[in-house]
Amino acid sequence: MPIIDVSVIIVNYNTAQLVKKCVESVLCQQNINFEIIVVDNHSSDDSIEVLRQFEACIALIANSDNKGFGRANNQAFKICRGRYVFMLNPDAVCLTETDLFRAVQFMDHHPHCGLAGTRIVNADNKLERTAFLHYPRQTQSSADFSELPGRLATVLGASMIARRDVFERIHGFDEDFFLYGEETDLCLRIRKLGYTIEYCEQMTVRHIGSASEKGNPREEVVRKKKAGKLLFYKKHYPKSDVLKIVKHDLRHARFHMLRLSLIKRLFGLNVKQENKYRHHRVSLELARQFLNEV
Repeated sequence: MPIIDVSVIIVNYNTAQLVKKCVESVLCQQNINFEIIVVDNHSSDDSIEVLRQFEACIALIANSDNKGFGRANNQAFKICRGRYVFMLNPDAVCLTETDLFRAVQFMDHHPHCGLAGTRIVNADNKLERTAFLHYPRQTQSSADFSELPGRLATVLGASMIARRDVFERIHGFDEDFFLYGEETDLCLRIRKLGYTIEYCEQMTVRHIGSASEKGNPREEVVRKKKAGKLLFYKKHYPKSDVLKIVKHDLRHARFHMLRLSLIKRLFGLNVKQENKYRHHRVSLELARQFLNEV
């Protein structure tokens, strides 16, 4: 049996037509031995029917409930066979037939690298910022990451490749994260193991972004993102620093909600202002919940 160079893991949720294009773009890859594992998180659209069209080419895991991004990736990892694990969002596509080859080649040439993100362009072919030098709110924490290897702190999780043995040693994604924040946590734990996080310029994918969240209320998406960041703070920053961050968010949210309430009473709010008010309300609710629990 030939060695599998890379296992491509795609976690899908309600993106039937997009995941079809995603899988097709991977199936076109040349000069590389790969396998594709798709985990469907109990989609309510026709994703399963679409994915079964590829049953001869992919391994499909159909969950009976939405297990979240990290847990679903971990499910796929348990059955994957590749030297590397490439995690690709269902609303992303490879742009050339040698993308996987170049990503694997990059990792082979950088043995110190535990995980690498790739170049990502949006639907308008504009380059997205996908590599970051600092962790969220790091400047507001006394946590010292200066001794960790490499310059990069984290990369965007829509397109990233990791060493199988490194992923295994850290037991994959932390399943306490449901959606958002899990790749930041993963990157930090990989660096703590002694490996760097890198940026692979040799591979580019096109990514629409947040496709699985299109039908969800904007306020709920904001809540998930903020909750993911708060969980990251709790896991990696001193408790006293997290309390300062949360109390700052509480004061900030209160001030702007009062300001926007006054504007509403006098002039009414436009759509942008109304969205900001809702975002601040989410911040206030999460901050209060956190402070009530400590």
